[in-house]
Amino acid sequence: MHLKRIAMPRSWPIPKKEKKFIVRGRGAHPSRISIPLLVIVRDIIKEALTKREVKKLLNNHLILIDNRAVKDEKFNVGLFDRIYIKKLEKAFSIYLTKKGKLKIQEISKDKASKKICKIIGKKILKGNKFQINLYDGKNFILEKEKKKDLRVGDSLILDFKTNKIIDYLKLSEGSSVLIIGGKHIGYTGKISEIDERISVKIKDKIFKISKENIFVIDEKELKK
Repeated sequence: MHLKRIAMPRSWPIPKKEKKFIVRGRGAHPSRISIPLLVIVRDIIKEALTKREVKKLLNNHLILIDNRAVKDEKFNVGLFDRIYIKKLEKAFSIYLTKKGKLKIQEISKDKASKKICKIIGKKILKGNKFQINLYDGKNFILEKEKKKDLRVGDSLILDFKTNKIIDYLKLSEGSSVLIIGGKHIGYTGKISEIDERISVKIKDKIFKISKENIFVIDEKELKK
């Protein structure tokens, strides 16, 4: 099923009036912070001219998302996802501008092997284990003694080479955050207070932001 361009998310960095329709994405990422893989490869990176050419690349496992081959051209590639195109031997990721637009930015191969993920759910399992669910659809099962008091809203840094969690970023006072929704989308700041809504200091001003629109980050992630 397609989507009229006039109705596509404002965050997508492509012209609305160039054509009438555009592909509708699917997957774990919400559309406001993700772009269908077909649109990225054909319309933004321009590594293919047609949908057929994109599907050929995917069927030949020439495009990896977070170090895994994806065959669905409608797959939603979301914020901080890592895209590797074998033919170009180049890696890319998705970022947010301060105008709330998504942008595809080339990154180093070393940076492409790691990724920040936000925790959106946590579940206790049998056998002294628990499961954490991440914003991009991934999940990890950990021993209870390794949970490090992880909470919904914290972020993890994943290493795709080992498929392990290598660091934790807490949702706490002083943490650096990216605003991923609402009036201040695309801005970064630091948490000054945590209550029902989170107080974030942005350019010497304090704003109240809902927890769902907060993404705890490592500031190094936003540097080229």
